[in-house]
Amino acid sequence: MILAKNLVARYVFGMVKTLNISLTPEQVAWINSQKAERGFATASDVVRDMIREKQEERWRNLEKEFEEMSKRDGAPGPEPVDEIVAACRQAKRKLQKQRETARRS
Repeated sequence: MILAKNLVARYVFGMVKTLNISLTPEQVAWINSQKAERGFATASDVVRDMIREKQEERWRNLEKEFEEMSKRDGAPGPEPVDEIVAACRQAKRKLQKQRETARRS
């Protein structure tokens, strides 16, 4: 969800560019019907919304993939924060002792 929200922020704060595309009469009719049915002001709004929806869907799928990879490849259970903090403190104490020993020599 976080990644999808970033796309919206990029769209709102980014520079808007114009892009001309060719569509079949059926595609134009469909866009016009979406414009009317969903209350869009312009055909550009319809296309932008479709692109946003597709991007958000892609980001949701990627986030889901990453979560599944994390579950599959990571250790089961909660993150070992306490163990990591303890290891860091132990390493810090070891470095301090090494520095003290080096100063004495």
